[in-house]
Amino acid sequence: MSRSLPLAPVVLLFALLATGCVSTSSARVNARAQSLRIQTEDGWGLAMRRIPAEGPVRGRPVLLIPGLASGDVSLVLDPDHSLAFWLADHGREVWTVALRGTGASDHANAAAGRPSGYGFDTLWREDFRAALRTVRQHTGEDEVDVVAYSLGALLLYAYLAEDGEGIGAAVALAGPTRMDRAGPWLKTLAKVGDRFVSREDTLDMGFLSSLTAPVQAYLRGNPVERIALDARNTPRERWRRFASCVFGELSGGVVRDLIHMVHTGRFTSSDGSRDYRAGLAHVRVPVLVMAGEGDQVAPVSAVRDGYLALGGPKAWRLLGTTEGLAVDYGHVDVVIGERAPYEVWSPLLGFLDRAAVRHPLQ
Repeated sequence: MSRSLPLAPVVLLFALLATGCVSTSSARVNARAQSLRIQTEDGWGLAMRRIPAEGPVRGRPVLLIPGLASGDVSLVLDPDHSLAFWLADHGREVWTVALRGTGASDHANAAAGRPSGYGFDTLWREDFRAALRTVRQHTGEDEVDVVAYSLGALLLYAYLAEDGEGIGAAVALAGPTRMDRAGPWLKTLAKVGDRFVSREDTLDMGFLSSLTAPVQAYLRGNPVERIALDARNTPRERWRRFASCVFGELSGGVVRDLIHMVHTGRFTSSDGSRDYRAGLAHVRVPVLVMAGEGDQVAPVSAVRDGYLALGGPKAWRLLGTTEGLAVDYGHVDVVIGERAPYEVWSPLLGFLDRAAVRHPLQ
């Protein structure tokens, strides 16, 4: 059942966790990016984009994984300021993917064999794997670097804990593996969602966007903005474009899985049989974990939990004034902030470059 819930707080919870919007109409984006369509093993079509490297190629291809319900626009906002184009400008071939229900990817349609109700496990087992497989096949590379943002980082963690094949190095950016450590606002909204959202629901995030976009775009200091970013680090026009986009679908199954993580603090499969946090101890792929010091969606302790659980070569980077940065980064400005290219993306790329020569922590 698809519906637009008249429950702005419930949808806001997952919109903030997803952080993004489904598409961008920029002709300049389309001019640089090559679009293609792939299929998952369970029959869903996904939209991907390839952005060729500018100048000499300096490392492995990079696959970017966005937050849930947000397509890939949070990482491909525009050619002048987005992580995807910045990496391409610095010699990396970049690939992005829109997860099911978002952007130009397939949406739930029972008549077409695409039922609603899929959960978190489906997104990493089907969508993540299909995107990674595509990049390896098209580039001929055995290993691909992965940069995963927000809940996309949890998909990366689950894949690494269960398999990890084909990944050379990875960056988990603002990914909270202990969602029970979020603020009271998140826990309260999870309780509301627990009451009103079933696994078979499909939440139309466009309803949220239509309600909140005018406020987010023009009213500085609104609640969404205070939770999502450090406004000193994000130009108003850039935030306006980011906030005014229309979201995709969010499966009730994913919502229920996230609610369970908030309530219990566990990071497991939907049925509880797989403990992804425990599985991270077996990871041997170099991983950089980055957390915004001012992030109210993925607090530092919630992100650091994933770093502590990793068993292989790893590095930690706190994004804030404690480490000499200009601001305490929030959840969104790590991908659209004015100083992000210097304070977030540059060390991210440096880690991937060092990992390529097997010295990731130096």
